[in-house]
Amino acid sequence: MTPMATTGLPAELRRINFRFSATGEYAACLAAHGRARLMPELWDLTGPVPRPRLLPTRDGEDSWTFPLPAGDVGVLLCRHGKQSARLLLAVPGTDGAPAEEHELFASRGPGLGLVGGIAPGTAALLFENDEDRRTKVWRVSGHAEPPEPVAELTGPAGGGVWLDADGRRLALARPEPGAGGTFVLDLATGLSAPLEGVADGEHLLMAAPRTGVLLTVARRDGAFRLGVRHRDDPASTVFPERLNRIEGSVTPLALDPGGRCLALSAARRSRSHLLLHDLVADTTVEAELPAGTLQPTARWTTGGLHLLHTTPDRPLSVVTLPDPLRSRVRATAEEQPGRWTSARTVDYPGPVEAIVYGDPVASERVVLALHGGPEAAWHFGFEPLFQRMAAAGMAVVAPNQRGSTGYGAAHRDAIRGAWGGPDLADILHLGRTLADARGPGRRRPMLYGISYGAYLALLAVAAEPDLWARAAVIAPFLSGGELYRDGPPSVRALLDRLGGRVELDDELGPRDLARLADRMRLPIMIVHGEQDPVIPVAHSRRLHSRLLAAAHPVAPVYLEIPGAGHDPLVSSEGHLVADRLIDFLSERATRILHQGTSVPA
Repeated sequence: MTPMATTGLPAELRRINFRFSATGEYAACLAAHGRARLMPELWDLTGPVPRPRLLPTRDGEDSWTFPLPAGDVGVLLCRHGKQSARLLLAVPGTDGAPAEEHELFASRGPGLGLVGGIAPGTAALLFENDEDRRTKVWRVSGHAEPPEPVAELTGPAGGGVWLDADGRRLALARPEPGAGGTFVLDLATGLSAPLEGVADGEHLLMAAPRTGVLLTVARRDGAFRLGVRHRDDPASTVFPERLNRIEGSVTPLALDPGGRCLALSAARRSRSHLLLHDLVADTTVEAELPAGTLQPTARWTTGGLHLLHTTPDRPLSVVTLPDPLRSRVRATAEEQPGRWTSARTVDYPGPVEAIVYGDPVASERVVLALHGGPEAAWHFGFEPLFQRMAAAGMAVVAPNQRGSTGYGAAHRDAIRGAWGGPDLADILHLGRTLADARGPGRRRPMLYGISYGAYLALLAVAAEPDLWARAAVIAPFLSGGELYRDGPPSVRALLDRLGGRVELDDELGPRDLARLADRMRLPIMIVHGEQDPVIPVAHSRRLHSRLLAAAHPVAPVYLEIPGAGHDPLVSSEGHLVADRLIDFLSERATRILHQGTSVPA
């Protein structure tokens, strides 16, 4: 039986945009429970276990809302629109009523930013970048009252690391190349000055305000290295040798309150490992943590180390290690494993590691799911769509083919200058392996992909159309060359760095989906967000037109989601998009999404 049938709970729970308060006593995120829209969720971390509380807002939120806890009062919400941004305070309603919403600030500038406050009476500092390339700084009390102006800075400013326990000095950074290094804003005077002792090219990552220990990063000998220094010590930064030799993709998470121990996440293959490094002794130990994935945000307080952790059968949530070296994880009782489908990792020939749900051989249907990127990977964590697929009786195989991160430089760099080359070969080989194992009497594998994974999935359809039963894709692009012409600067830089415009000369020919549309003879569903800032929606519109012109036996299904960004599954209509995907892959009659969905000719 499916998890939905045995527990009565929906096999979907999404959490995004997590932020901790600067003091680490609270956290906030956006959560979609079941089929509801995204809503603010406030986490109280002051007790023995983390306690979440949903704050339903009147119209719900979208993925462009960024929450920050305002202590036990409520949640600050930065809502970003096309040409404006607003700051609101959401206060829990009484007797189950929706949250009270108080607008605190509105801006016509390009955006607002929040840094959590640590001084009493300061829930956050608000940063407003105006059209004159100046940054205005405001103090937000956390109550239903307008922010108080604090300072005005020349040029944009980002980051935000508190240097002292009384919340007077805040380290900031210039986000633009060549704009200068880290500088310090004195909130008592409104003046700013460079951070002394930090060399050019060295960037501040975090600090222990009570003791003055600083963690920095700098490029040394062609690699990024972590450094340790003291706020008031003029001596040069020390780059501990063993700290900078840790295996895997390492992400600093948090300093302990005394600044001696650093918590790090080390990604190895599809899983995260929690490491604790003694900065004085330069030694590392691994803390006990269930196999899963850590998010790159944490807080370490006197009450313990608060982490964002997820496993395939436990949604992303705050977990606490009261004593990271000796104690086990404390999680909320409502999110203990067992309520959702579990997964495992399997090494397929290649070798290619895949995260697998269900039985790919015996299940009636199996989906080969391809991640975006290409410099990305599937992680061993909770995937709401995979839970929906599993609840519908499908097995899921999510591979980290060549080009994926976490498996060493050779695996990652195998597709540089060869998009749709070695990675496509891995997917075709895996598809044949699954088809052979299932035997001639079972349905062929299906394909699902998003972004680069959507492009790769459709290349696989074109390369061997008889290998697959059908394909559902989100936000595909037509080719590296077309995306370079139409995409934003960040995407063009990625294409340049990874050689995404290089054409391959083999039997399949140039990897252009419009050119290959005549070969895609099986049922195909294309989904794209109308406001996708990464891959222009015009690519899916043009591909849909080409598939229609090819006059295949089964007409393609095209779904364009108004107002949605790069991933429509995290939009306000995300659960409805998932419904349509599941219907299509289950070969059921598809349901109407809603009246506003557009399907351009």
